[in-house]
Amino acid sequence: MATPFEPPPPTDAPGGKTGVGMDANLASMLCYLTMICCGLGIIISLVFFIIEKTNRLLRFHAMQGLLFGGVWIVVGIAFKILSMLVDIALGDTVGFMAFWGLLLVRVFVALVLLIFLILAAVKSYQGQYYKLPIIGNIAWNIVNK
Repeated sequence: MATPFEPPPPTDAPGGKTGVGMDANLASMLCYLTMICCGLGIIISLVFFIIEKTNRLLRFHAMQGLLFGGVWIVVGIAFKILSMLVDIALGDTVGFMAFWGLLLVRVFVALVLLIFLILAAVKSYQGQYYKLPIIGNIAWNIVNK
């Protein structure tokens, strides 16, 4: 399960202004919430990560949001490929049943990703270094190089 990181240095105070002219916690939250809008979150996260040079809170959440967007895309592509393979392999009759089963799994995975997205957005708005499973450690290592 996801766990918070060690506290940031005093210069990373939540709510402090950043290089993008916004409060760090608000900008961090936008990295996640804009993921719902067809790739906008990936663009915003990338822009915040490139522009912000000093605030580690925003840099961490921007990188984690960027990685999260990548995971969301990879999962979507994997389900599309799996759906096509099931359709080809099983034909129309059995493939129809498999399609609905796969759709249910896809909806479940999307809900889990959405829950992680909302949780990360809330924690980032609270000014916390909150890591998501697997990608949180990757984002932390990239930001702290």
